[in-house]
Amino acid sequence: MKTLATAFVFAVVVLVSGTGAQAASDAEAVTDCDRLASHGSDPERVAPGVSQSGMRKAAAIAACLADTDMQPENRRLRYLLGRAYFYSGRTEDAMPHVTYAAEAGHRQAQFVLGYIYDGGLQGVTQDRCKAETLWLRSARQGRFAALLSYPHHVVRGLFDECDIQASNEEMAGFLETAKGMASDYYRRMWTADVTADFAAYQEGN
Repeated sequence: MKTLATAFVFAVVVLVSGTGAQAASDAEAVTDCDRLASHGSDPERVAPGVSQSGMRKAAAIAACLADTDMQPENRRLRYLLGRAYFYSGRTEDAMPHVTYAAEAGHRQAQFVLGYIYDGGLQGVTQDRCKAETLWLRSARQGRFAALLSYPHHVVRGLFDECDIQASNEEMAGFLETAKGMASDYYRRMWTADVTADFAAYQEGN
């Protein structure tokens, strides 16, 4: 009886594990949406990046609509659909998809959505406090641009009206992480500039 019970548990575990593996495989599979709309700096991309000017936007939207119909909970594809819509000037269509991806934990979507709110881009109401929250979540997942943008805005007072959620110690950690990721001249220069500004900010507080 014990052997039978053990075999049953093992079969259930294999079945569940297999289902999870299949879901992960589906999420990582390269789609036409990926090929037409991937962002070169997206840590989760599975295809080469496509620039805004190089994107065939109508084709990207069509492909991403088809692929998200098949995988509506795939955060990467939802972000890419939002990206294609946004670059096409269809902000109202873009925002729900970028927001979905950000809330689902997609660090590139979190950074981009924060960037949209920070600048009030394409008719979106500027909200730097939303940007603060989104960039913090993205930075905590190691997105390079968020690691630098968050302390950059703090030291310049751009988040002064917000509840700044990161401590100085955490922001210093962001900058150390960014330093280790700065793989070219421009990234090293940007990292050094923000690090110097942050050091001066700490001395004055």
